[in-house]
Amino acid sequence: MTGHLSPTQQRLWFLQLLDPQATEYNVCLGYELDGRLDVAALRRSLSTVTDRHDALRTTFPSERGRPAAHIRPPGEPVPLPLTDLSDLPDGYARAADLTADRVARPYDLARDRLFRADLIRLAPARHILLLNMHHIVADMWSTQIIFAELGTLYDAEARGTEADLPLPAARYADYTAWQRELLSGERLDQELAYWHERLKGAPAVLDLPTDRPRGPQRSPAGAELLTPVPGQVTKGLRRLAGELRCTMFVLTLTAFLLMLTRWSRTGGAVVAVPVAGRAKPEFQDTVGFFVNTVPLRVDLSDDPAPRPAVERVGIAVLEALEHDSVPFDLLVDRLGVPRTPGCNPLVQVGFQLLPTPHRAGPVRWHELEVTDWHEVSERVTRLDLELHLLDSAPEKIETLWCYRTDLFDAATAERLSAEYQALLAEIGSG
Repeated sequence: MTGHLSPTQQRLWFLQLLDPQATEYNVCLGYELDGRLDVAALRRSLSTVTDRHDALRTTFPSERGRPAAHIRPPGEPVPLPLTDLSDLPDGYARAADLTADRVARPYDLARDRLFRADLIRLAPARHILLLNMHHIVADMWSTQIIFAELGTLYDAEARGTEADLPLPAARYADYTAWQRELLSGERLDQELAYWHERLKGAPAVLDLPTDRPRGPQRSPAGAELLTPVPGQVTKGLRRLAGELRCTMFVLTLTAFLLMLTRWSRTGGAVVAVPVAGRAKPEFQDTVGFFVNTVPLRVDLSDDPAPRPAVERVGIAVLEALEHDSVPFDLLVDRLGVPRTPGCNPLVQVGFQLLPTPHRAGPVRWHELEVTDWHEVSERVTRLDLELHLLDSAPEKIETLWCYRTDLFDAATAERLSAEYQALLAEIGSG
């Protein structure tokens, strides 16, 4: 079966075509499986997940110079190669190395299976399950769907029963057809007019305090810095969010925008904010690449006090989300955004707040206890600087900074993180 690509998929296809060895858009998940594992049941469960979701069976060959989406028929088993490290004294370290190798393997979008699984045995009753996929077929929302379905299916397979799992309400092809209809005629003209006015005069490149100048080519090599926000600061932020009737997203984004404004001495810095892109209810349980990037711009050059700044950012966020249907790549193209060597067009920094489910303990899949495998690290970044806030519990928030190592030293990332934490404390105490 042949289908159409969404505009965001077309961009990823083109980027991979330009650099076939690129791995910025590899997505890797890792899980520790403790207990008696039924490998055959796990294989069948993986195959059923791919049967349920067309996106995981799609490849993207070139036809007359343009990408096409070829969907393989269901029923094809998913390979699950097993690497046995149980007899090695350094098995855990070898597993971490193997994980890094799997994360760094590029995809041939035209030929490769874009959903891969690997199993590592550390002991007879301890395994690591790695799930690798290219972003062109799955976003982070999709990974939660895959994990939940895989658990339900494995539990049923291991017990020898039927899984009570309804079919997805829509296929990814339904989304691409809906999006093509949405992005046509007067509606598209109105959306583009809004963004043209909103982004008029925005700096093409944000002046960041980098340790080295940009080169002519953008390097994807990245590093991460994870820092917890003190519990008292988190409590203060949640209290203020309640008083102002705003979200934690708006509060923490305000601190980031204030910081960007002070760093760059530029009013109206543009920040990439991801949105789920699942506007219709039937898309909620479909695996695919739905996420879109909204270029959020708020002028805080007058250095307002925290509360007025929060109000200004909140209004800007609501307005932007009312116009989030235009794919970022189409927006850049239609608005004629200038291209600068060595950096992304229009946005070089990103922000998101991720409500990460707090688990009191491991998830159970029949006789298995399943926990996250924390050795997964992609070591790449798609922007110069990304800030991810991990909101996992009432009194627990962590900041995860991802930065280009050709631009920033680790010490600079630590300094920026400390400055941001100070701003959060200032806002939370207001």
